[in-house]
Amino acid sequence: MLEVDSVPKTIRVGAICLIGFLTAGAIIAWSTVTLAFIRFYRAEGTLLKVTNCQFSNPITTPCFYGAIAFIVALLWAASLARDVNPRGRGYEGLWWLLLASAIFGWSNVAYEFWRWHQSSTGFIVSCTTEPISSPFQSPCLYGATMFLAAWLTVGLIHRALKQSRS
Repeated sequence: MLEVDSVPKTIRVGAICLIGFLTAGAIIAWSTVTLAFIRFYRAEGTLLKVTNCQFSNPITTPCFYGAIAFIVALLWAASLARDVNPRGRGYEGLWWLLLASAIFGWSNVAYEFWRWHQSSTGFIVSCTTEPISSPFQSPCLYGATMFLAAWLTVGLIHRALKQSRS
């Protein structure tokens, strides 16, 4: 493990921000998924049913997979923050994971905006199977924002690591 003084301040601050974004995203995603599981279980009496359901099983929703990605990215970022690799190789892989996650999240948000625009009532069922009157109420929007912020932060950390090597 590197001494704190040997790690540039930019990288330390970036790592703290990164963990903050990913923690916020994980809390948003997992609280949404947990409430969806509770609602689903109350309606269906099981968590194993995926067809002919009153609501979509949370396992089949994009939010569930985003929540998993948040946990994986958070654990990865925490391990990188603990043992900063002077070469920054771990941040490259995390950058790609967060890029894919941000694209996934923002495509879900775009789909919700499209469905909202097409809706004659002004209401849509969000990615978590909750009715909403605007895509701005969707947890997908907030999760996608956290993925984007984390992705940008990893890019800044990776750049700072490159500059500190030269």
